[in-house]
Amino acid sequence: MGDRDSTQNVNQPMGEAYSAYWNKWLQKGASIARQKLAMPAAELNSPLEVFDQLYEQAGGQAVFDLARANGQMPGFDVQSLLFSTAPDPATLVQRWQKVAQAQANIRFGGCSSLPDFVQYLPEGDIVLSPSRIRPANLSKFGTAMLTGVAAHAIGQLTNAELEVWECSKAGRTQKANTLDFDPTSDIILRPSITPDMRNKKTSPSPYLHLNHLFDHQSHPYFRRMIELLEHQGEGHLNIEECAHALGTSVRTLSRRLKMHNLSYGQVTRFVRLRKAVRLIHSGQVHMEDVAFHANYADRHHMARDFRQMIQIPPALLRDLFADSTAKPRM
Repeated sequence: MGDRDSTQNVNQPMGEAYSAYWNKWLQKGASIARQKLAMPAAELNSPLEVFDQLYEQAGGQAVFDLARANGQMPGFDVQSLLFSTAPDPATLVQRWQKVAQAQANIRFGGCSSLPDFVQYLPEGDIVLSPSRIRPANLSKFGTAMLTGVAAHAIGQLTNAELEVWECSKAGRTQKANTLDFDPTSDIILRPSITPDMRNKKTSPSPYLHLNHLFDHQSHPYFRRMIELLEHQGEGHLNIEECAHALGTSVRTLSRRLKMHNLSYGQVTRFVRLRKAVRLIHSGQVHMEDVAFHANYADRHHMARDFRQMIQIPPALLRDLFADSTAKPRM
């Protein structure tokens, strides 16, 4: 088994909405890994411990393959939304750099993330330096996991196959299938051909759903609750009003939410935040208008929610969606 402290750091909170999405991602991935490892159902290891065991027993390639296949699952994740809507890999890297730096500024005062942890090189290579991101990636399985998710995101943008290389600090270079995924190494994602950008889909983004919180799309009860919160007028729909509109009691509504480890206040925050993100994504540039239409008291309350839930300031999110042509500095 790997170092327990570094394993626990992988899941260090990065905002309520960010953590909710990636915790669910970890649970989904760990479930697949348990099947690969034939782990007994009674062995209730945490998702991070399961990934650690997968690395120890099957190697970094197994973790990479699982993370790449698991990809970015449908749900509400602003970072995945930014990556999936980037017009090209260079812009994806630029967005990733700026988001990581903003999150580091909020979490650590800017001291635990370096802007060159991910780079886009002129020849089209993308270079990851996991040791420069945060303590989360100081475990080998964390490096393999990060690389797999990144490979999936890049693959979503292009038709190019990716070669994966690892360049150690000692100068030793390895290709996929023999990778150690050492966190002190640089990982190179190299398109095997010139990327051929796919036509952008016009269907709704899979990263603006709340179905990772509860299956509200298939459950009429939760779907109706989300609709009520989405389409409320000015002011806030309190839990008594919502329960009455659903034809149930406050106690029953609270109990059903508790079954999903949620409170009514949490759900309303998620709905407001998602509405604000949708407005910004659609091109709304005035933060006062976004706050008003998303049912925030004012833009300062909205900025506080963005900071607490996704650790990306709303103005930065607006700028990243608008900046689709600029290339990252080398």
